[in-house]
Amino acid sequence: MAEGDLGPLPGAFLSQLHAQHELLVTSRDPGGEGSVRMWFAAAPSGHVYLLTPSVSLKAQRWLDDPWVRLQVVGAGRGGARQEGVVELVSSAGAWADRDLLVDRFRLAGAATPEALAWMLDSGSHLLLRVGLARPHPKLAGPPPALP
Repeated sequence: MAEGDLGPLPGAFLSQLHAQHELLVTSRDPGGEGSVRMWFAAAPSGHVYLLTPSVSLKAQRWLDDPWVRLQVVGAGRGGARQEGVVELVSSAGAWADRDLLVDRFRLAGAATPEALAWMLDSGSHLLLRVGLARPHPKLAGPPPALP
């Protein structure tokens, strides 16, 4: 998925994130699903950012299959959950939200905008944006009528 192709997550889910510091993030591979707790940043655009070392299993899962399920930690089975997809974000793509990202990911090594850019440009970490997949324009709507 090209950077910037994601729609925002639903406001009802995002409103549950205000007092949270971590999310439970589930991803999948051919062997099943795996879930991990992760720090996150909720952007004003309605997207959630995740930062992870590029050598992690979850990073490889996301590169192979962009599907994720986000869940508010401690919410239990009936808690706020949202499925979405991830897209890889470049350092240039992260620039607009740099203050938010530095604030939320400072303890992960992104203490300054320049440190975050270095982490992404060097390939040591991946920044992923979670949102909703937009329908492909050619696939949206009913099929054309046959002559």
